[in-house]
Amino acid sequence: MENFPVIILVAIFLAAFLAPWLHRVLGDRCGLVLSLVPLAGATGYALMLPQIMAGGVVSFRHAWVPSLGIALDFYVDGLSLLFLLLISVIGAFVTWYAAGYLAGKKDLGRFYLFLFGFMGSMLGVVSADHLVLLFIFWELTSISSYLLIGYYHNEAKSRAAALQALLVTGAGGLCFLAGVILLGRMAGTFLISELLQMDAATLVAQPGFTTVLVLILLGAFTKSAQFPFHFWLPNAMEAPAPVSAYLHSATMVKAGIFLLARLFPLLSASPLWFPIVAPVGAVTMILGVVMALGQNDLKKILAYTTVAVLGTLTMLLGIGTELAVQAAMAYLLAHALYKATLFMTSGTVDHETGTRDPDLLGGLRRAMPFTAAAALIGGLSMAGVPMLLGFVSKEYFYKALLDAPGSGVWWEVLGVSASVVMVALAITAGFKPFWGRLKPTPKKAHEAPWTMWLGPLLLGVAGIKTGLFPSYAGAGLVGPAAAAVLGDAGFVGGLKLWHGWTTALGLSAVTVVLGLALYGLLPRIRAARGIYAGLARFGPERGYDNLLEGVLSFARWQTGVLQNGYLRNYIMTVVLFTVVLVGWMLPGVVPPPDWSAMVRPNVLTVTVCLLIMAGAVFACLTSSRFTAILALGVVGIGIAMLYFMFSAPDLAMTQVLVETLTLVLFVLAFYRLPVFGNYSKKAVKVRDALVAAVFGTVMAMVVLVEQSSRAADNDVSRFMSENSLTLANGRNVVNVILVDFRALDTLGEITVLAIAALGVFAMMRLRPGSKKEDGK
Repeated sequence: MENFPVIILVAIFLAAFLAPWLHRVLGDRCGLVLSLVPLAGATGYALMLPQIMAGGVVSFRHAWVPSLGIALDFYVDGLSLLFLLLISVIGAFVTWYAAGYLAGKKDLGRFYLFLFGFMGSMLGVVSADHLVLLFIFWELTSISSYLLIGYYHNEAKSRAAALQALLVTGAGGLCFLAGVILLGRMAGTFLISELLQMDAATLVAQPGFTTVLVLILLGAFTKSAQFPFHFWLPNAMEAPAPVSAYLHSATMVKAGIFLLARLFPLLSASPLWFPIVAPVGAVTMILGVVMALGQNDLKKILAYTTVAVLGTLTMLLGIGTELAVQAAMAYLLAHALYKATLFMTSGTVDHETGTRDPDLLGGLRRAMPFTAAAALIGGLSMAGVPMLLGFVSKEYFYKALLDAPGSGVWWEVLGVSASVVMVALAITAGFKPFWGRLKPTPKKAHEAPWTMWLGPLLLGVAGIKTGLFPSYAGAGLVGPAAAAVLGDAGFVGGLKLWHGWTTALGLSAVTVVLGLALYGLLPRIRAARGIYAGLARFGPERGYDNLLEGVLSFARWQTGVLQNGYLRNYIMTVVLFTVVLVGWMLPGVVPPPDWSAMVRPNVLTVTVCLLIMAGAVFACLTSSRFTAILALGVVGIGIAMLYFMFSAPDLAMTQVLVETLTLVLFVLAFYRLPVFGNYSKKAVKVRDALVAAVFGTVMAMVVLVEQSSRAADNDVSRFMSENSLTLANGRNVVNVILVDFRALDTLGEITVLAIAALGVFAMMRLRPGSKKEDGK
């Protein structure tokens, strides 16, 4: 059982790799076959419940590079298990849904590749026990979500939304990386399981912990769309409905929440945790519901309510009491169930009617009975109606706010206000399209294939069962997750449906009544949505647009200056940059020459050196193309002779072969070029000569520094000579260096050449006028 999470993780990535091939073989049935992998994972995770409920954990370690101390560490506790189940179960249903929603698409296999890559990345995020490993999976979610959001890559809006999500979350990812590196060095370990066992007060007291806190919070806030980084999430609605359902319910946007919960025992010990995290969550919550009020698109409404819920979860974790953490875990589970349901049903409505405008929809329950049933259950849970898990989570939410430190009344006012709006929007998304009189739609409505309504309906049924019998969900999922967040294995966070006639119950009733009243005012509010567009001009998204445009403008200017089409300018730029970068460090480190250690030159060495210098000068002065080529050949052959003299026959032979081939290619190429001309002015020639002289001087000084700093007991060449046979079983030192000591360097060079060859091949095949480009 210990290695089961890793087996499923590998299986998910393998399924992603095989998805395009499976789609070619199985067609639209490919999704049903692929869904078996996450379903098997969910089954295995469910079998872990008894061990996790008893306070145990499941850990796995694989020594990847033992000599460097690099290992693959995985760790599953109550928090991880909750996320693993949500990711795998909802992932399987989304795979079914995509099989129907994208049926007939030729690139559906590519979609499954991205989807399962995303699924595997999220499973890795929530099960990684190493901070660096967590970061790797964290960034894989950003890359795979970029591919999913930009699935309709022919549309400019999709490409822009995908780029926006990548840049915002990627920038936060860099902050997160810096934070985890600092945290790991500060704590002396990168293992999360060991970090959670440390004394948080001691760690917080260390200098620099505030920096660690801010960096990690920036990573979490960008990932989970907290203000002021919230704008990328609603724009991600350009993705297909299956992506939206998965992205907003159980995966990427919850990764930031998972990070806050995972490191809660450490980070919450800081006195800055509450004043930063709770207000940011509260602002995001209110902003999300306010922005949702002005939308007339079902997906946009659900997207902004997701922003609001993410703010709610962040606020609860920021408050940080036991009750708040328990409420956050219950709210997270309820939101995953109803939001996945509503996103899939809204996508189904769009797919079957051709519109997502709630004002144009109504009376679809007869044409789409199963979709209507699923949407109704999801909407009722979102509204917090009794007998559903959404009601139970809202009860605990209100109780946590009443118990919040400081002025709990203000937290309660904010929470109730947001929940009132959620009720009105839940009616809009889950009730309005299906009830009332039937309205004409761009496409004649009919029920979708079973793959598109079965998953949402099963999630809705799960919401009913966990709402009627919340003790099971509390004991198996919410309680262990809250215990893991709090770092208290003895915490028992059960859920109850009935708490008596409490203040929280009264607030729930008031919320529903006010939400119904607000629903009646929605047409007037949407009529004034021009105000939203006006306010958006001053929001953080406008700042993002200006920053991106500024970066692109600077890039265009820089490209015009540096990439100006003249090879000599490129060479001069590289040379001058090297001179400046290296030259300013040399004056203080260049040693006086040790003439006694110099190799005594003989007549032959001096002659060859003079020949090389003469060839270089003659190549610069001659006006004949072939004479210049021959002069360069003299330089190359002279260098090969020096290799022979200093006992490097392999290098000499390589130099001769390369020089000969280069000479032939130069002759063939220059034969078709114009004759040399005197195009440069005298000032330009003087400038070029000075640059060349300075560069040569700097390189000579670098060689002197290297020779003087070489320690007798740390000589690289001596090490290579002495160990090539004993360590690498090779007598040819040069070959051993290339294929063993510097094998990765050689592999990199081969990879670059292979990529360049593929690029040339593609350019030749797709050149203008070719049959491939003409589609013939």
